[in-house]
Amino acid sequence: MLEFLKDPEVLEYMIQISGAFASGLCMGFGAIGAGTGIGLTAGGALEGMARQPKVANDLLKTMLIGQSVTESPAIFALVTAILLIFLDQTVTGMNMISMFPHMIAIISAGICMGFGAFGPGLGDGYVSKEACKAVARTPDESGSIMKTMLIGQATAQSTSVYAFVVSLCLIYMTK
Repeated sequence: MLEFLKDPEVLEYMIQISGAFASGLCMGFGAIGAGTGIGLTAGGALEGMARQPKVANDLLKTMLIGQSVTESPAIFALVTAILLIFLDQTVTGMNMISMFPHMIAIISAGICMGFGAFGPGLGDGYVSKEACKAVARTPDESGSIMKTMLIGQATAQSTSVYAFVVSLCLIYMTK
């Protein structure tokens, strides 16, 4: 009855479906985190500009740099999603039993990187939002605020790098 699960084409198709599902989860959650974080940053800049219109240029610079850093976890998610989409589906010597851990690893890689990008995207956005508000309150300190923002964002980014490494390990662990 389940003879079709022994067919290599069916097994390759199941791995392909796993990769597509995992890439959707990965990029979806990665984009939500970065998009929300970028929106928070823009909101903080607008709030700052309403408070101090004279420092609009400093706020724009802080906002753009903050948003650029906030976007990087989504780039890790994009790279992971692309790897999952174009995953080599060769199943030489595999059967359904030996392929199941491979499929779980693929889906886990997408979940890992998706959530691994979601949190840092939100965190980076929150940091840059508060930096924009701080520049509006104390424009003379915009340089030190920018440095502190970048250090805080770099620390928040480290978890997305960990998730990226783990995702790569999961993708290639069963090869």
